Amino acid sequence: MPTQLEVLESMPREMTPATIARLAAMLMELHQGPEEPSKPREVSESILTPDEVAKMLKTDRRWVYRHTRELGAIRLSRRKLRFSSTRVKRYLDRR
Repeated sequence: MPTQLEVLESMPREMTPATIARLAAMLMELHQGPEEPSKPREVSESILTPDEVAKMLKTDRRWVYRHTRELGAIRLSRRKLRFSSTRVKRYLDRR
């Protein structure tokens, strides 16, 4: 059985940003804790682009960029943002 490090090293380089984004989203969820303990946690979570978030919220991309903190953006690089689908859905539920 390969070690965790071996698994990471064998991963294709083009998957690295998505993997980092997924790990960042999981860490943010752990640090915040569940908002409502009675709700079961979602098992399938996806990482969204700003365009996908804008479509989901029925708004434009500029609005999404202006509200990155509220929406829980994950910065992959200076010019790349991704969003946790769980956090965006939580934002929608609060509105």
